[in-house]
Amino acid sequence: MLSVRPPAGPKPASPAFVPPPVLDAVRAVAVRCGVSLHEDAYGTQSRVPAAPTVVADSLAEGAVAWLAGHSVLRVSGEDASRFLQSQTTNDVLQQPPEQVRWHGYCSPKGRLLATMLAWHDGDAIRLMLPDSLAETIRKRLAMFVLRSRVRLANESGDVVVLGLVGARARDALAALALPVAQPMAVALADEAVVIGLAPVPAGALAGAGAVPRWLLVVPVASVERIWQALCATLVPIGSDRWRWTDVRSGVATIVPATSEQFVPQMLNLEADAIGAVSFTKGCYPGQEVVARSHYLGKLKRRTFLGRLPGADAEPAPGSDVTSASNEPAGKIVAAARAPTGGVDVLYEAQVAAVGAGTLSIDGLAMQPIELPYPLPSA
Repeated sequence: MLSVRPPAGPKPASPAFVPPPVLDAVRAVAVRCGVSLHEDAYGTQSRVPAAPTVVADSLAEGAVAWLAGHSVLRVSGEDASRFLQSQTTNDVLQQPPEQVRWHGYCSPKGRLLATMLAWHDGDAIRLMLPDSLAETIRKRLAMFVLRSRVRLANESGDVVVLGLVGARARDALAALALPVAQPMAVALADEAVVIGLAPVPAGALAGAGAVPRWLLVVPVASVERIWQALCATLVPIGSDRWRWTDVRSGVATIVPATSEQFVPQMLNLEADAIGAVSFTKGCYPGQEVVARSHYLGKLKRRTFLGRLPGADAEPAPGSDVTSASNEPAGKIVAAARAPTGGVDVLYEAQVAAVGAGTLSIDGLAMQPIELPYPLPSA
């Protein structure tokens, strides 16, 4: 087993916001595609000149988003799999090459520094995570490489991530001669990596069943042509609209404001539908804390879904959720404007407080929404 002890020296600083590297090529091609980029608490976001009144229908029928806030790290070399096996919460060695899996990356205290989507790509493993954490996590992983034959690269300047959602997205992939990956599977092609995600659950969009979603990881050199081809059949939407599909999937993503706030179980990462934690793989940073939380009884904090019907602004990640007695009861994990109005929220809170009555955010009462998966019983 590889050591997870860092070399002697100062204790690593907690992850904080690291501005994305200068991505002149990415920003230039975004401008040519009519996409404007800006920064917020979730990282780099995109805007497109789409009409808000058609967003709800376009999500169900077919839409595409430029996800500038998604970065990709590449872990390669002879020891890449064994190295990551000693670092993340999931089992890299048992991950089939056709699957994508969620992984957590924890501090020695078992608190999540990041959540990542991982897949095999030839002899490398690629990790997708927010651009606001990517370089911090790359540097932290590099501290543990030691004598391992491992290379770590931040591919943020080399690739662009696009999000596809809706019934027509499958045909749009086929028109580009790209494979259609199943949910939580990956398909590799010459011009793109196609990743199937969990669908937007049935009922989240009025009158719609489960709505399929995909991610495309596209080289910068190809993205302009692929974006234009996709926009010919799909409605372009901003990255905040895509984030709503993530919120309704119930899968949490760590950003700088929420880094080191939660153990994996607080974010339901061990739920069968997410499957981001292995309790049989062996050691990794924080493993003892994560295992103890699992084996010593029912967890007192979990992640839930809610809606702020009268809100028009998204609460920031890490901001407080309060109980009926106006006491802090939890924290915002992610929030996004719902296509039919209001704001949907993925939040972590005390299980007892959720059961006791209405929670609120900034004085606005929150309506509960059922998660798209069952919570673990312990």
